[in-house]
Amino acid sequence: MTTQELAQGIRLVDGHGGLAAIEVTTPAASALIYLHGAHVADWTPAGGKPVLWMSAFGVFSETDPLRGGVPLCFPWFGPNGTDASAPNHGWARLSSWSLVDSRTLDAATGAAATELVFELTQDSVGVPAGFHPFTARYTVTVGAELGLELTIRNDGATPFAFEEAFHTYFAVGDVTTSTLTGLETLGYTDRSTKPATEGSSLLPLGFTGDEIDRLYPMPDALELSDPANDRILRAVSQGAAQTVVWNAGRIKAAAIADYGTDEWTETACAETCNVGAHFITLDPGATSTMQVTVTATTTERNTKTMQRLSKSVVPAIAELPTKAIQFGEGNFLRAFVDWQLQQMNNQGLFNGGVKIVQPIEGGRVASLEEQDNLYTVLLEGLQDGKDVQSHEVITVVTGTVNPYVDNQKYLDLANDDNIEFIFSNTTEAGIAFDDRDRLDDKPQHSFPGKLTALLFERFSLGKKGFQIIPCELIEHNGDKLKESVLATAALWELDAAFVQWVNTDNTFYSSLVDRIVPGYPADRAAELAEEFGYDDQSIVKAEPFLLWVIEGPQSLTESLPLAKAGLNVTVTDDMTPYRERKVFLLNAPHTTMASIARLAGVETVRDVMIDPEFSQFVNAEMYEEIIPVIDLPHDELAAYAESVKERFENRFMHHELASIALNSISKYKSRLLPILVNFHEKVGTFPPRVTLALSALLLTYSGDANVTVVPVDSDEVLATFHAAYTTATTTGSNVTADYVEAILGDDSLWGRDLTELPGLVAEVTTGLDNLRTLGARATIALLA
Repeated sequence: MTTQELAQGIRLVDGHGGLAAIEVTTPAASALIYLHGAHVADWTPAGGKPVLWMSAFGVFSETDPLRGGVPLCFPWFGPNGTDASAPNHGWARLSSWSLVDSRTLDAATGAAATELVFELTQDSVGVPAGFHPFTARYTVTVGAELGLELTIRNDGATPFAFEEAFHTYFAVGDVTTSTLTGLETLGYTDRSTKPATEGSSLLPLGFTGDEIDRLYPMPDALELSDPANDRILRAVSQGAAQTVVWNAGRIKAAAIADYGTDEWTETACAETCNVGAHFITLDPGATSTMQVTVTATTTERNTKTMQRLSKSVVPAIAELPTKAIQFGEGNFLRAFVDWQLQQMNNQGLFNGGVKIVQPIEGGRVASLEEQDNLYTVLLEGLQDGKDVQSHEVITVVTGTVNPYVDNQKYLDLANDDNIEFIFSNTTEAGIAFDDRDRLDDKPQHSFPGKLTALLFERFSLGKKGFQIIPCELIEHNGDKLKESVLATAALWELDAAFVQWVNTDNTFYSSLVDRIVPGYPADRAAELAEEFGYDDQSIVKAEPFLLWVIEGPQSLTESLPLAKAGLNVTVTDDMTPYRERKVFLLNAPHTTMASIARLAGVETVRDVMIDPEFSQFVNAEMYEEIIPVIDLPHDELAAYAESVKERFENRFMHHELASIALNSISKYKSRLLPILVNFHEKVGTFPPRVTLALSALLLTYSGDANVTVVPVDSDEVLATFHAAYTTATTTGSNVTADYVEAILGDDSLWGRDLTELPGLVAEVTTGLDNLRTLGARATIALLA
């Protein structure tokens, strides 16, 4: 179709990555559909919030599938059964579809809608040459309802078999508060286990952070509650035999490159499909049609019995000048930085507030605005050997800014002379230079890009610089953020005076943060509302323990008197010892637990600590193997070790070993390998428990069918272990020793050849054999 032939309210636009897209605007809703894959990326009812979710970390290119929205899977679903190199979920979502028709439907009833028809044939770009002749027509109806209809016609002379699916990603405010109804009494196949298992439940399906991947028979209708957005999303399908429900969960989300670590909380997939045993076979000339209709219905809160948290609930809140900008509205910053600002304000030491900037497009600052930027921090856990349970309404947030909605409002922050500090937590991947950023972007794609634009605006106004304290969990985070800002300035060819101003008028601090923040307590929300006397959709649960080590000049303690407020904050010129203390006495035992205790069926950190055998094992590792090789005073290390064990024993925290086990090889390399090497250099032997953790990892990663613990790591790492084990089992005379030697000798895994450490191969081999033949409990008993 030409631009002139498009129906009213439709226009061709450049989407993300320059991909061609169709933008649709009707009185009832708006939508965005990419020609790449005929991918419906957005459907937003008028006056409402987006119903479809798109990842903020997605890749937009002609060679990659889009993450989120409605991927159209055809002619197969999941991996190709005969060609491992073929794209997952088929090539239809990677092909270039043609818009062949568009029209406005009858608006006489006031429910105007627009219908678009896309087409794909064996001659389309992206369809493999010589594929069976077919025509796929995809009709998308945008209005008060979203209608999707896929019709496949067999244009060949022989039968045509295929699978098909609408892989719909629904957007929710917080999936842990959502439930999916309509599946009760239906059996399902759980595909998240290996091998897949069968199950059923009479209860609505909830989302807790574990991966969900279930194949159900198609019910009459599916309803996904979205209490955080006060709505119910409903899907009714025709011509489909099945539905797949999928949520990545916290572990798998962290392992997917185009999926943010915490984005699993923002979406749930309920897919319309004909797959597996229910594949479609068409005779020559025959057609089949699969449809789904999606609606969003607003729900009303029960305000008669429970009032939403607001300034009317918390009277006499002091008006505060904004003294800080915060990039990130997530649970951690609100329970860590903002909570500490509150403590200073309570003592009259800071007397300032913070403006929160939403750093990615799919954020949730709007939900904070709905509560007048108030929320509750709930502290639960052990402190000095005593149970602590307390809650406090945080009143330091003076406003929020969404640069994706109003970029000028964001840049206007540069004009506020009261603002001195900038805090951030944009995930480990957030501090990264992005050469796609441009000064005139509104806003820039990356956090460093946005920050550079704000700094340049501040510089252009002739104002003083900022004190910038990132909280991202990467080493030397302040240095790396500054490097990214300077690289962005160079990319934009900003003048030397600005670069000098960045270097001389701004201070970039590196910091180390430590507080366990599980987040929103969905399982107790109703109970807590009764206790608090108000409904808070943004409660944050955290442990009482807190540590913040900031590397920089002592002058910071005057302008940001955190320690004076009694908070566990240290400003130092070298944070290396503190980082080592945390990495080796908190993170290292975590990795050991996840490596060994999971082989014994232990599930959580607390389960380890209340188990007599494993708690003794962890204690011995700390005091006999780790503390002796850290170059800090023994008394200080012992005190820290005891505080860590107290935190591990927190009965209020459910910290799964499976989540800690993600990417265990890189974690062992950074957390435990330095202990192993330093201990060997000092003592002349290998630390037995740290070494046994290495044996446990080699067993888990081997791919041995008798090992039930499944590792989650990159495909490259898993392939390396599997290949070494396969080679050892088919060609080696001593399978375990050959496998161990091959893995320890791979410097791409460890950064060095570990077989050069005399005796390590033999010790790891013995440990692996013991774990396999005796089991984890009997093996650790040998070290008692």
